[in-house]
Amino acid sequence: MNWIEKFKKSTRDKSRDDFYKHLLTLGINASLAERGVIEEKLLNPWHRRSLGVIQINSDSMISYINIIKRDRSKDTPPRWWYYFAIPSKTSDNKNDYLEVKSKRIKSFPILGKVKSIKWDFNINGESLAREFTNDSEINSLSMGLGDIKVQSLHEKFSGYSIELEFKGRRTKQTMLNINHWNTINKIAKLLTQTK
Repeated sequence: MNWIEKFKKSTRDKSRDDFYKHLLTLGINASLAERGVIEEKLLNPWHRRSLGVIQINSDSMISYINIIKRDRSKDTPPRWWYYFAIPSKTSDNKNDYLEVKSKRIKSFPILGKVKSIKWDFNINGESLAREFTNDSEINSLSMGLGDIKVQSLHEKFSGYSIELEFKGRRTKQTMLNINHWNTINKIAKLLTQTK
């Protein structure tokens, strides 16, 4: 291996590898998918890049996790999004698009602690947002981990996605515990039950 390859390997973002290892410590049967698989295109606009896919082999409604990164720029820090994909038959009609996302209400803007969660939604997500509002585990998930956005997928990918953007100072990969994983699966179940 020449020095250029060594440098690339040492500076490569290892978020996918670290999250995969953390899932294994939680007892979740997972594997790293080959790079370049079609699933890497899930919710991956041109200005971001996929770090790769983690295949979920456990008994779960979640089929895989696509980790997307927007690199640091002159004015913005890097950001990571974790997309939990739930394959399911969804309508081909874009008018049936469903979206619900959390809004973390802080005691003081920017630096304050999160005191509550409000759920924003489009017309098709109103009943699901009501269920999320009344579910303490789902609210705790967003309070403890970060922003959550759920949406239906209608074109290349049929099903739903749960987007998680970790917030806070702790290492993002180790913030997820088995209760969080179970709550993400609860959200997946609620999504597949929506009409």
